[in-house]
Amino acid sequence: MQEQTIAGWCGEFMRGLPEKPSFGREDAILQAVRDARTTQTTWVEVVSKHKEHELVLFVSADALRVGDEQGSVRVSVSARTAQRIADLLGCVLPTTKVCDLIWEQAAVKLKPCIQKPDGAMGYTSRMIQHHTKVEAAYAGRQGLIENVGKHWVLTNRLAGTRNVSANYGWYDEAAPRKFGAHKMWQTLGLAHNLDHVDYSQVMRLVQRCCLVNGEERDLTEVMVDRTLAPLVSSEGPLRFTRLPGVKAEA
Repeated sequence: MQEQTIAGWCGEFMRGLPEKPSFGREDAILQAVRDARTTQTTWVEVVSKHKEHELVLFVSADALRVGDEQGSVRVSVSARTAQRIADLLGCVLPTTKVCDLIWEQAAVKLKPCIQKPDGAMGYTSRMIQHHTKVEAAYAGRQGLIENVGKHWVLTNRLAGTRNVSANYGWYDEAAPRKFGAHKMWQTLGLAHNLDHVDYSQVMRLVQRCCLVNGEERDLTEVMVDRTLAPLVSSEGPLRFTRLPGVKAEA
């Protein structure tokens, strides 16, 4: 099985996960984050400009990977788990505009690794298969990488909801749909609840700490500021900076 090719602690961890999506699997991944069982994050600057303002974001060069130097896997998580991970790590979920900025400024741009849409898309084995395909396409290149998967995002369209999530991504000029300036396979969608998970839904980290015109700021403040929000949002100021319906993580 593919799981057996993953070395070290990560291999044991992945083999111990339930094959089917479950709260237990999400909790195990969250606990791995709590226990610092993730690979070291490389932070990359992403720049946004609006009128006379400049924002520097600090984003993870790759998707979140559980494991260590012996072996690791880009884990797939639900929107609920993504928000809880962001809380734990002092991060926020991206917006569609932040995702676009990451794609535009990525040093390594991959074709989406799309699998057959079926009832097994959320299985652990499919998560590992997706990681393996992304790893082969990445081929050890350095720098900011995108199309590592799709992302759970913040959007004002979630206002008033309690069990709805929004996903976005998989940029591709061959895709049939366009959102804003980019063609992609997953335009902003609100079809899933907070606990949906499939192989494509990975975790991109965006630090709350950012720079606005050279001064350190909290990104959540920028997101809701009428003047600065256009640096990170195409919808105006955000009405919330966490997914509605997800209990805050300490």
